[in-house]
Amino acid sequence: MSENSFYRDYDVPPDLQFKTADIIRMGGLDCTAQLSPKYFEDVFAQPNKITQVTVSLSFSVASAEILVRGKIAGKRLVQCARCLKMTEQNFAEEFLETYSNKLEIIDIMLLVRQTLALTEEIRFLCKPDCKGLCPLCGQDLNVAPCSCKPVNLSPFAMLKGKFK
Repeated sequence: MSENSFYRDYDVPPDLQFKTADIIRMGGLDCTAQLSPKYFEDVFAQPNKITQVTVSLSFSVASAEILVRGKIAGKRLVQCARCLKMTEQNFAEEFLETYSNKLEIIDIMLLVRQTLALTEEIRFLCKPDCKGLCPLCGQDLNVAPCSCKPVNLSPFAMLKGKFK
């Protein structure tokens, strides 16, 4: 991670645990780091997964606390809820948090993981007009139509024609 991190001579820790004393001594800190997706393998429900994460952080020192502004951006591989194809999507989220300057360590990784978990949608779609799969034969209806006859799934279908 050090080759993708920068801030003068300050190496961003790979686990994003910053020493409060260092931040106060420098009067704040601005840094960016490319993080390994292995830190986020369990954030999304399978088969969805995060494939790329970049975090940008800005630490501002006040009299009794440290303000952290962050931006997380990257890519995730997600399964469409209708056709089950895996699709790569970009994401970006921002966060803002304050920490006491009495803490020895400021752990940003937990905040990054929580922010990423909140980006997971209940239902991903590869495209808004995805036609999905045929419920009878499994044909991907985005690729080609199938020859199955539609089945009436209404619970009242058997009553049709019984009452006149």
